[in-house]
Amino acid sequence: MKPRLFLLAAALPLAACSGDIDLTNASIAEVADATASLEKPEAGQWRTDTRVVSFDAGADKTPAAAAIRDQVGDTATTEACLTEEEAGKPLFGDLSTAAGANCRFRRFALKGEQLDAEMACRNASGETLTVSQKGRYSASAVDLTATVRRGGIAAQAGGMVTRIVARRTGDCAEE
Repeated sequence: MKPRLFLLAAALPLAACSGDIDLTNASIAEVADATASLEKPEAGQWRTDTRVVSFDAGADKTPAAAAIRDQVGDTATTEACLTEEEAGKPLFGDLSTAAGANCRFRRFALKGEQLDAEMACRNASGETLTVSQKGRYSASAVDLTATVRRGGIAAQAGGMVTRIVARRTGDCAEE
């Protein structure tokens, strides 16, 4: 299965705006409805550069946390073909698993090509996960900063900031 280029964790969609959207305290379904008519990303070859800007593991001293901490400042580049079928999928299709996790968008503002959004999820034990994204989107390019924060249990509190720059580079190569 090819990865969706425009989602990070339980992140937000790529879209070029055909009208401004400004929601607060909205459910995933409400945001999905509000964005249903937005332009989808263009199918084709995409290049994505992802840089880990900062990482705070809190009290987590595991090897996995150390590995992420070692990536701070590094940029990973991926290239992938986004097919017509993948490009036509609902923008919020990949967020369906978050729907059962008590998640709401504190804000979702998409004005022109500028996105400012934050989604917060809380589980039964009171732990929270907050994902925010700010940046510029169009059907052929994205430049955003994504911040993920975890809280509720001191040993697992922490967060990560990543910068994602992606652009369509042409048509997919024939296989």
